[in-house]
Amino acid sequence: MEQQLRGLLAAAREDNRTKWALEWRKQGGKVMGLLCSYVPEELIYAAGVLPWHIMGTDQANTSRALVYRSANSALYCNRVLETFLAGELDFLDGVIASDREQDLVRLWDVLVHIKKVPYAEIIHIPTDTSPLYIRQMAKETARLRKSVEEFSGKKITDESLRQAITVFNKMRTLLTELYKMRKREVPPISGAEAMAIVAAATVMPKDKFNSELEALLPYLNKRKLAVEHVHPRLLVSSDTLYNPAYIQLVEQSGCMVAMDDLDPGSRYFWQTVDTRLKDPVYAVAKRYLCRPQHPRMVPWDRQVKQVIDWVKEYHIDGVLEMPELYSLPRQFRVPFFHTQLTEAGIPNISISRFHDMADAAQLRTRIEAFVEMLQAKA
Repeated sequence: MEQQLRGLLAAAREDNRTKWALEWRKQGGKVMGLLCSYVPEELIYAAGVLPWHIMGTDQANTSRALVYRSANSALYCNRVLETFLAGELDFLDGVIASDREQDLVRLWDVLVHIKKVPYAEIIHIPTDTSPLYIRQMAKETARLRKSVEEFSGKKITDESLRQAITVFNKMRTLLTELYKMRKREVPPISGAEAMAIVAAATVMPKDKFNSELEALLPYLNKRKLAVEHVHPRLLVSSDTLYNPAYIQLVEQSGCMVAMDDLDPGSRYFWQTVDTRLKDPVYAVAKRYLCRPQHPRMVPWDRQVKQVIDWVKEYHIDGVLEMPELYSLPRQFRVPFFHTQLTEAGIPNISISRFHDMADAAQLRTRIEAFVEMLQAKA
């Protein structure tokens, strides 16, 4: 079973993450690239199309992308554009973005302008979760439904959408069970392994992923992980942090990453779609809007409360926030996030990072200092 686990962990590595998409294409299927975790994947799956999250290159050189974008704009967007311009994503049949942040909108503009994909769509994400905003999200989801139907040539019926919801809810339930194991004094998986497994879910066919993780859970439940450091236990918070090497770096600094607040982590699968709701489109829209939120959402205090709840539930000693350079929504929130956690008595630090591990040595020094402070308090 350890070998099967290694295979799942490798699914989202940069040199391996296209494997499933290319196999899907060989079988005659279409692949839809997603630029935001707020895009309702169930609609795409219900149309017989593989939803595939675009992570961008880990390489430092983005010379092609800088022809169209500023070097001091969102690094994730620059990496994604570089990957497109290098021809590495030519297998995609389409791409869907959101207006989660303006840098992402500008990336979508460039992709449309240079005609890198035959189909390009963008959806509006409301900024709050009141009933009015949920209805607006449902309208956007219904509009996307029609657009995906035209793209795929397949009608997305309520029944096919409910079937897709069942598959995705199972994925979320399985990942939730995996994350419950991280509450233990010595979890059976490291923080980097947990993140890699979630990343695998974003690029694999969901039924295949569900089958593999379901078979692995009994083994993981009994697995003994040899760890050098059980304490302090950290929660890492960031966005578009797709490279598990960052989490490995944190854990090599003398701590354990026992929980995360990441879009390719807990925020990707937390909260299932409510199947009791009559309208499946509304149910899907509500789940995506009301799940643990990205910093562009308001109010911020709801996001901090979620992190505080995780701190208590997962016995966290400190919170490490790692905003990506030039990712403005999170950087705007940093002072509020720090103040609220400090007032709650939770040690925390915010350290900006690159996208490609170019800052590894500097990060290690600062993280080690934070870990030593937590050890001194213990």
